[in-house]
Amino acid sequence: MMNEKKHPEHPEFQLPDDPHAKHRYESAMKHVQFAKEAGKSSEKIHEIFRKVMNFDTKDIEKIPQDEAHKKYRSAVIHAQKAIENGKSSEEAHEIFANIVSGKTEGQCHHCK
Repeated sequence: MMNEKKHPEHPEFQLPDDPHAKHRYESAMKHVQFAKEAGKSSEKIHEIFRKVMNFDTKDIEKIPQDEAHKKYRSAVIHAQKAIENGKSSEEAHEIFANIVSGKTEGQCHHCK
């Protein structure tokens, strides 16, 4: 089942019905807002939106390695490592959320 999201340029965007779709949509809209504020073209804004919505969380190499994505990248790496080490999906999501929200301290060897 698809959820419908509306905005002026695309009144019938269909949000995929998967566990991370809502988060990707919210992230895509943040990226769109930043792109608008930076004066990007409508075409570039749509490209950014599609890129975020189609993002594969397993492909860490496609996450930008800039300051703006530092916490997100670290959170994805840690969540993947948690799954690899036998943690549940819920535990991995908690690790991800804690890193993104800044509720953690320290640094590890695989985030540098």
